[in-house]
Amino acid sequence: MKFVTIVTFFSLAERLDIIHQLKIAVMIPFLIYILLKKYHNQTWVKKILQINEFLKTHIHRNFSIFMLSLLFLVSIVSKAQNLQLNYKIIRGGNDIGRLQLEKKIVGNKSNLLLISEIKTHLFFLITVSVKESSTFENGKLIHSSQFRKTNGITKLDKQTSFVTDKYEVMENGEKEKLSFPFIGTNLLSMYFLEPIDTQLVYCDKQQCFTKVTKTHDGGYKIKLPDGNSNSFYYEGGICTKIKINNSFYSIEIIHEP
Repeated sequence: MKFVTIVTFFSLAERLDIIHQLKIAVMIPFLIYILLKKYHNQTWVKKILQINEFLKTHIHRNFSIFMLSLLFLVSIVSKAQNLQLNYKIIRGGNDIGRLQLEKKIVGNKSNLLLISEIKTHLFFLITVSVKESSTFENGKLIHSSQFRKTNGITKLDKQTSFVTDKYEVMENGEKEKLSFPFIGTNLLSMYFLEPIDTQLVYCDKQQCFTKVTKTHDGGYKIKLPDGNSNSFYYEGGICTKIKINNSFYSIEIIHEP
């Protein structure tokens, strides 16, 4: 009864306009869903322009402006949740390859991915393909993988998974259980996050923790059990350079903005 009494204060035209606006408010989320689904494979710029044109044609201008602003906010949040970084790999002043990083956050999970391709000469032509991934849940490593091919031959294929209360490593068809129950930072995560308060980093390949040492030039050095080392450098929260010193070679991985 109270609802009927309130409604009678409005004229018929006003009531029809209210109903129209309510219909629009209900339809907007549905339209966004349909449009995002339709254009999900296109870039954000094209997607926003297409949706804006649709809104201008079918919906009141004020709603179009509101929805366009909302989509820009969504795109900003999406970029914050999904990160892609590209790097060039330099050896002796020569460009020998590319490295790509990708980070996706879904709920309380963070998925990290590294892909690189290198072609260089030592004593002969060497082609190296690397793919590494790590999944963290609530700040804890639950799965990682390392895969490397050299001149088409698989040299490394290792999986690390957290099962029940311990980590298990699968390599060459053999399974091994590790003694430690928690890994919060591994070598791959160093590409994405400056280890300001981190003292130890897990090295998946060597299956051990190693110390993080601050260098005089502002980097963070990881010395591996085999004597090789990686040094990471950051600017504005982004890893801008990695120096890799190997017993056979030295390379630099430089961020491309």
